Amino acid sequence: MSIKTEYTSCLEEFHNIYDFLEKREIKSIEKLESLWRKQNIILRVRCSKGDYIFKIIKDPEEETEIQRIQIMKQVYPELIPDIYLVEQNSILMDYIRGESFFGLKESERVEKIDFAGESLKKSYFGKNGYPKKDISAKVLAGFERYRKTRARFFLNDELRLNKEHFDIFKDVSTQPSHNDLNALNLIYGREIKLIDPSDEGFEDISRDIGRYCASCFFNNYDHYGNNKKHSIEIAEAFLDHFDSHTLERAKYFIGESFLSFLNFDTVSVLKLSLKTLAMNLLLKKGKIISLLERSLE
Repeated sequence: MSIKTEYTSCLEEFHNIYDFLEKREIKSIEKLESLWRKQNIILRVRCSKGDYIFKIIKDPEEETEIQRIQIMKQVYPELIPDIYLVEQNSILMDYIRGESFFGLKESERVEKIDFAGESLKKSYFGKNGYPKKDISAKVLAGFERYRKTRARFFLNDELRLNKEHFDIFKDVSTQPSHNDLNALNLIYGREIKLIDPSDEGFEDISRDIGRYCASCFFNNYDHYGNNKKHSIEIAEAFLDHFDSHTLERAKYFIGESFLSFLNFDTVSVLKLSLKTLAMNLLLKKGKIISLLERSLE
């Protein structure tokens, strides 16, 4: 007989999932808090026969996340936790033991992110046969939205990009991407696993690479004492695995990430520093690491 807890009623609304877990003898149910998507309900369910993650997507606009998880699992089975059941706006997956970037010790962050870069290169660049697509207009439209919602940080003539800036996105593989790969959404264990993808309307694996680099680099700098040298080492260890053509597009997404961060609270870094990071990565030519170093001078 499985135990009853205060969260059992959440499970009971999804009969197939509840029956699946009941047969495996529920021992405990723990609610997990999401740092950035607090409206969703995430439960860790411990059973006699395995541990599971049960997730309810509360925002109707984010329900496509479940479809994205299924697509990613089909294309990158080694990167996505096992999926057991999908029911309405909920999904039951394997519980992955490990830590996000925030759970890593300072001494292991460079080694771990190097491992993440190596693993993503192996999984992402082993895929062929996807048609190419011009996504330049969509990337430009996304930039304009970010620029408009962060307008208070810029003078009228600052951070203006023309269409030519986006020519690098005219011939991009339609290979599926995670689309929201940040410091929380990659779990380090014996292997890496990706969680909480987003379905945002276009594919580009360089977007994942750029966003993850920006998130780990900036959060390391912002949360852990403004250690410039260590943060640069983290970015360099990760980016070193990717070719120049991929990094050219990733550079844009790193800059776009810094632009997006302007609307969120920081721990120790002034918004002026974020603005400098965004402008340098988006406007200036040069290698990513050099631009990151110059931005924090």
